[in-house]
Amino acid sequence: MPIRGDVYDIDLKETARLIQQKIDEQVSRNQHLLERVIDKQVAKDFKDAEQQINAYMNRFKEQFDCVLRERETRETEKEQILATVEAQKAKLNKYLSEFPPIQASLNTWKPV
Repeated sequence: MPIRGDVYDIDLKETARLIQQKIDEQVSRNQHLLERVIDKQVAKDFKDAEQQINAYMNRFKEQFDCVLRERETRETEKEQILATVEAQKAKLNKYLSEFPPIQASLNTWKPV
C-alpha cells in the first residue's frame, strides 16, 4: 500500500494579511490605552502644579500678612514711643524752666 500524506494548501499571503490585521488591532488598542494613560498623567501633573502654585500663593499671602501686621505693630509702637518721648520732653522742659530760679537762689548763698 502506498503511503498517502495529507496535503494542506496554505495561502501565505492570507496568513500574512491576518497576522498584520491582528498586529494592527493590538497597536490600535494599545494606542488608545497609551493615550488614556498619558491623558491621566497630564491631568494629574496639571493638578499637582496647580496645587503647588496655590500653596506658594498661600505662603506668600501669609508672609505678606505677617509683614503687614508687623508694620502695623511698629506703627503703633512708634506712636507710643513718640508719645512717651513728648511726655519726657515736656517734663524736661518743666525741670529746665525751674533750673534758673534755683540757680539764682543758690547764687545768692555764695560768699562774695
